[in-house]
Amino acid sequence: MSPLFERKKVTPPTAESSMHYVSAATAIHATRRQVWEFIKPPENSVLMDPDIVRGFKAPGIEGTGEVQVFISIRDGLERVSALEVMEEIPQELAITRTLGGEDPAARGRTSLRDGDGGATVLEHGQYFTLPAGAAGYFDEFERQHRLFCRQYVERVKAFLERQPGYPAG
Repeated sequence: MSPLFERKKVTPPTAESSMHYVSAATAIHATRRQVWEFIKPPENSVLMDPDIVRGFKAPGIEGTGEVQVFISIRDGLERVSALEVMEEIPQELAITRTLGGEDPAARGRTSLRDGDGGATVLEHGQYFTLPAGAAGYFDEFERQHRLFCRQYVERVKAFLERQPGYPAG
């Protein structure tokens, strides 16, 4: 077979790298179903991330194995990224990975659970590795990942709680 058509395996993290996890959570005055139906379709990503101009599901599998594609504009440049849904429990949990990402061990984790007073708690987290030799930058890595998680849950909350037809808080 031609080397142009050979698939290369994703390199796992080395023993020299370390795995870390950060997350953010918020209570949203909406049902799990309402939250899930908002965050699941990639088309709604334009409402959660100001850089994204289009999101869509690649043809094929629904749920585990699904690929979601996002087109964004950052610093005036158009970029394409894709997520693979590695695990999904509808209205409860989704584990994703970025296809072709710089950190092959990185994962996103989004979960929903029942909160007080009929609210739904949305938690979004990120697993990431800190490459060997980057220990001096851990605080910055962690800050950036935590900021992304916080912005995501707060944007979902802001959108859902201001929409007509959703329970008011």
